[in-house]
Amino acid sequence: MDKLKYKIWTWPENPETFRIEAIREPLYTIADDGTISYDGLSPLCRIISGSGVFQGPEAREHFNALAVIMANGTVGELIHPQWGTIQAYFTGLNMDQDSREDYIAYSFSFREADEKGVIPPLPDYGEKE
Repeated sequence: MDKLKYKIWTWPENPETFRIEAIREPLYTIADDGTISYDGLSPLCRIISGSGVFQGPEAREHFNALAVIMANGTVGELIHPQWGTIQAYFTGLNMDQDSREDYIAYSFSFREADEKGVIPPLPDYGEKE
């Protein structure tokens, strides 16, 4: 099986878990008289996350490479061998507590970007009327 890729970096081993969460929340407006009206759905927001382990003498190097790519802060192609390509920002990288020199347990998250490179707001953080 091919490996997960983001920008120029390829995972040495695919993450143990991989999750895509898609969210669209209903939007409402409140008129001056207090009437509540359905206003449609929020933009689709996909959050891509997963976790895995880097093992061996290059474990630290692999984790640091991901940290550098995340620090770049620009949109890039996230390519999953089964689920295809998503334009995304690298938004989260965690090293888990049980990590050690040759064994780094990690988790990550990405947020999908639209064709303009904009991340739709999560429903809980959108503008409220």
